[in-house]
Amino acid sequence: MPDIALAVLAISVVLVLVALLQPLAARLSLPHPVLIAGLGIAIGAIGTVSGVIGSGGPLTEMAHGLIGTEISSEAILYIFLPILLFEAGLGMDVRRMMDDLAPILTLAVVAVLVCSLVVGLALWGASSQSLILCLLLGAIVATTDPAAVIGIFRDAGAPRRLTILVEGESLLNDAAAITLYIVLVGLLTAGAAADAEADVGGAALLFLRFFIGGGVFGFIASRVAFAAMRPLNRFPLAEVTVTLALPYIAYVVAERYLHVSGVVAVVTVALVVGSTGRVRISAEGWEGLEKVWKLLGFGAAALIFVFATMLVPDFLRDTTVEDGLLLLVLIVAAFAARAVVLWGLLPLLTALKISQPVSGPYRLVILWGGLRGAVTLALALAVSENPQLGPEATHFVEVLATGFVLWTLLVNATTLRLVMRAVGLNALSPTEVALRDRALHQAREGIAERIEEIAEEQHLAPELAKEAAEAYRSRLSGLASRPFMLDPVERERVGLMALANRERDLVVEHFDQKLMSRRTTVDLLAQVGRLHDAAMTDGRAGYLAASTRNIDFSTNFRVTMLLQRYTGWQGPLAGRIADRLEMLKVARMMIEMLKRHAEAELRRLLGAEVWQSLDAVLTTRLDGCVAAIDALRLQYPDYERAMSERFLRWAALRLESAEYDELRNQQFISGEIYEDLQRDVSRLNDTLQRRPALDLGLSTEALVQRLPFFQGLGEERIAQICKLLKPLFAVPGETIINAGDRGDTMYFISSGAVEIGRGGRKFRLGRGDFFGEMAVLISGRRTASVTAIAFCKLLVLNARDLQELASAHPDLRRTISAVARARSAEPGRSISAVGEEEPV
Repeated sequence: MPDIALAVLAISVVLVLVALLQPLAARLSLPHPVLIAGLGIAIGAIGTVSGVIGSGGPLTEMAHGLIGTEISSEAILYIFLPILLFEAGLGMDVRRMMDDLAPILTLAVVAVLVCSLVVGLALWGASSQSLILCLLLGAIVATTDPAAVIGIFRDAGAPRRLTILVEGESLLNDAAAITLYIVLVGLLTAGAAADAEADVGGAALLFLRFFIGGGVFGFIASRVAFAAMRPLNRFPLAEVTVTLALPYIAYVVAERYLHVSGVVAVVTVALVVGSTGRVRISAEGWEGLEKVWKLLGFGAAALIFVFATMLVPDFLRDTTVEDGLLLLVLIVAAFAARAVVLWGLLPLLTALKISQPVSGPYRLVILWGGLRGAVTLALALAVSENPQLGPEATHFVEVLATGFVLWTLLVNATTLRLVMRAVGLNALSPTEVALRDRALHQAREGIAERIEEIAEEQHLAPELAKEAAEAYRSRLSGLASRPFMLDPVERERVGLMALANRERDLVVEHFDQKLMSRRTTVDLLAQVGRLHDAAMTDGRAGYLAASTRNIDFSTNFRVTMLLQRYTGWQGPLAGRIADRLEMLKVARMMIEMLKRHAEAELRRLLGAEVWQSLDAVLTTRLDGCVAAIDALRLQYPDYERAMSERFLRWAALRLESAEYDELRNQQFISGEIYEDLQRDVSRLNDTLQRRPALDLGLSTEALVQRLPFFQGLGEERIAQICKLLKPLFAVPGETIINAGDRGDTMYFISSGAVEIGRGGRKFRLGRGDFFGEMAVLISGRRTASVTAIAFCKLLVLNARDLQELASAHPDLRRTISAVARARSAEPGRSISAVGEEEPV
């Protein structure tokens, strides 16, 4: 039994050494994982040598303390891997990853299959091992190391897109490779190799089940976790605790009970939490979550590296010349397989317009940056612990996998920065250089002025202040002599992207201050993402097009309209209209804040000409928001007023909470008083979370009573008419009638306005009017198209019910026929929304 105290001491010392290696790695310009791997190999060597020669001492005792803990591959995969995967996925920019989803999936999934196949076939031809075992080794060495790869790329200052590609590949690559590994181990241990090789189709289906099943379960687990965390909004420590348990629950349940990929499940959970958790977890909880998981990720990556590399000396102790030759075959085959994907499949995706081009320098760095590490070693260790495979097979996997990991760490990792420097991917682009120079000039000029103010405030000698300011201004001479190289179009693109980034920050800030609902925050963040991506790809035109789409009616909105239209269920539609009003009001506030930000900051950074262009774009966005809000206000004025009052009360509570924070910081009130006051604020805030209910006003009786057409009728006749009419809700821009359709319904406008297009002319009808009657009366085709130009509440009457109404009420039929004849005789006149005739 291992000495627990000694093991705890040894692990603690290792963590201290890992921390001390970080500044050393920076000084030596070496990747941190390389030094950690060296530490693990050194510990393993000390334990091996001391075991042979019988030496002692504290160092040897600690080495034996670590080795004696008997960390198995299963322990590594179950204890450390969920932490490693969850932390990496938590920091992923999912929206940016979705932009390059095709190349990422190609590198992460297709490349794993290609690597396993190419390596397997190469080693099968060069060795005496079975094909399945060689394919298994190919799957093991296909796992790139997230911690090593991402850390090196971030430290080297790689371009953002390159980092996204490599992060996405490293994260999903492990999921695909480990899933394939499990399938192949099952084939090896299920029976003879010949039988296993005959079941390739079943293996493929098993792989898909593992992979897809893990993703589906991970998504469901994350949604259930968010539902469970909803009551914990005021308890940030409890929220963080749930996220600590979540990856382990997902991993174990997926692997043990559902028999799907636990790795895929954890990755999916991490991506969902990382992309939506910001608006589902309190601000304090999210801040604590990020800090805790960064620490856990750092510690887990370090320990899993140390524990795995400690075994390297044992793996390599019995190597032969044949092993060295097979290792060369493995290295060549693995990099050849990666090259086939990078230079064969990625250009094909670009040609098919499935993804944006990936440049040659990017592909070269991705090829050389495919580092292997702890996961590869852990899988090799798992093979060595499997008694069903035999000593020859386990030796084959152990030695080659370990040798390949050492090659990528000692050769690829140490030279990756040189490769990036050689292809120019560690340098700023011309656009970034120009922006950097502009920012430096603005910042340093302001600092020089501030130096003189500080000297005056501190009663320092004026000549000292002047000398210091002039010395600082002298650093600007080189920048001032260089023109601002970016043309106005490129500066405008940069400005629009900066506005989108600033808008994202504003949305998050207001959500943290509890000034908007979670649903509105999610909608606005999605809109901001579209604005940023459109500005990046298509500049001003793309940004304006995205802003127009943002205020259009979403697919979800239209689905709720259809639900109301065909089932009469008004609740979902009322909720979406309320969401839309809240979103538009907050968006208008954000745009007004962006206009002030652009004038204060971007004007001096990008120039007055570009600022005026940006201001015009924001004004266009603002006008669109105001028009959309006015349309809703006209239809639901009381609800708009209630929502405005709710927002003001929200803001007042936030100011009240901030005032209590200040009083507490000044020690004016005790902690007990502070907590009591904040509890009152929280209770009031919870009350405001319940949004006022919106009545769509689609009661048939109420709509009929508002129509002048039916005024003067008795209650009994009104009740009869209500049975024939059905309410219909229409939104601006919706086509109600298409020319050429068969006429089987007519419409009464209870509120709103429509536009009728016929023969190149346009007519407007408003509240109290009706349309569609002509085609019904003559049982013919529609001669005009009708489009809603405002939110409309309509009453619909089908042809059969119209005949019944006409039979029961001849006076109504005469009125309808008279209006129809008048419209046919005077096609050049229309009726406005207020019922006044006006020429078109």
